Amino acid sequence: MKTHYYTKDIINLCDDKHLTVDEIFSKVKEIHPEAGMSSIYRNVEELVEEWLLKKVTWVGKKAFFEKYKWDHIHLVDKNTWLIIDLDETVILPELPIWFKAESIDLKVFGEFV
Repeated sequence: MKTHYYTKDIINLCDDKHLTVDEIFSKVKEIHPEAGMSSIYRNVEELVEEWLLKKVTWVGKKAFFEKYKWDHIHLVDKNTWLIIDLDETVILPELPIWFKAESIDLKVFGEFV
């Protein structure tokens, strides 16, 4: 099992990009022809667990991965599924005192005009 073998390449590929696991696999395969899909999938999932990649998901659509840098808002074009990061500080509404927020995953769907 080659878990972590492709870690550096995966993180570099996902820097400032939103890629599906299939896109990540295709790009890693160009660098490492011996790469297997299951190894890439394991690496990606472990990087998400380690907070090195962020998984951007929504119901009924593919998951996209990006290099984790900070919590931010994603603007999603509902026609093309293009994802753009909104580089602003995320302001949470006042939350109940019995809830401690650790991260935020906010997506705004619409159309780029």
